Amino acid sequence: MGWSYARQRWSRRLACAALAALVLVALQGFAGAREGSTLGFLIVDTRLAMHYGPFEADCPGGFEPTVEENFLATLSPDERERILRPENAEEYANAWKGEFINGPGGENVCQNPKAFLDDPRHPPHRGVQSSVAYGLNLDGTPDGRATPLTCEHPKFDGLNGEPAVDNQLYRAVGCYKSRRGTGESQQQGSELDPFLIELRGVDDLENDRQVEVGIYSLAADDLVLRTPGGAPLPHQSFRVTSNPKWRNETTGRIVNGELRVDHLDRLLLKFRLFTWGAFGEVYSHEFRRVRFKLKLEADGGISGIMGGYRPLWNISTVAYCCRATASTANMDCASEYKTFVQMADGDPDPETGQCTTISAAQRIGGIPAFVIHEGE
Repeated sequence: MGWSYARQRWSRRLACAALAALVLVALQGFAGAREGSTLGFLIVDTRLAMHYGPFEADCPGGFEPTVEENFLATLSPDERERILRPENAEEYANAWKGEFINGPGGENVCQNPKAFLDDPRHPPHRGVQSSVAYGLNLDGTPDGRATPLTCEHPKFDGLNGEPAVDNQLYRAVGCYKSRRGTGESQQQGSELDPFLIELRGVDDLENDRQVEVGIYSLAADDLVLRTPGGAPLPHQSFRVTSNPKWRNETTGRIVNGELRVDHLDRLLLKFRLFTWGAFGEVYSHEFRRVRFKLKLEADGGISGIMGGYRPLWNISTVAYCCRATASTANMDCASEYKTFVQMADGDPDPETGQCTTISAAQRIGGIPAFVIHEGE
């Protein structure tokens, strides 16, 4: 009995000591950085930066049509009424899930949406019509005029009054059901796999003229531990990937408690594509001419916006694989891709002048973590 009681007291002491250590680590987020400090973050929230203004202002024409709705739009009123009768259900399903989503070469709208660029049955999205969006000024112009690196395009106003925001990806998909959902709480979750941000040489958490910034994918077999409710636990240790293409480094600065990275030419982060077999193990999300504006939070976390230009084919690659994306998920990949082509505003092709990337913004949220490099 006495031994059992002593063990319980000792266990409680250990638990209290562990809790005190965690509190001490967490409180470091409130303290000023020692000269030359290193800070690490696990980025766990990477949603597409969708602004939810009044729906009638953002999307006055309603949601963008699904592939099934695009099929129905090709029919006369009489034919539409006939084929929608219950006794014609099999004919109806075969029509829109068959020939309508398949091209002459046998490819479907989600396997190869490029093959449908000239097919008027799959029209481009109308796009967001309002003038406010999350994002950053990526091209440096006040009005979206063409530059050697960009095509002419309209600008947004930022949510906090920032002028000349570039976020053509939001304009393209902000009224699409599968992207927008019914509100921010129902929005599609994190788009990118968890990754690491490390700041080195931090002398002041409020204002620091230069810090080293590392942006890394996790080592292949590192896992994120989570609470029973699914929330990732802070202050875990993670190893940096051994693949050099997913190790990105640049410099930045801290201004009034915000990390600013003004230019990273190219950012690659691992994205595991289960549907692509061995090739899917080495696939990457790609961003060009990347900028960050991230608040260093008092609890040791980090949050804000990442902006950059995304190659068109790289955006929805996980969906551009399967017939079921169209026939079951009811997604018209051909219409979406056609919209990307029309609204693309970055990296014009030197021969055609057609832009090949599109400006985008991700909402970034991270928790404190320890970043371990090989050999440490």
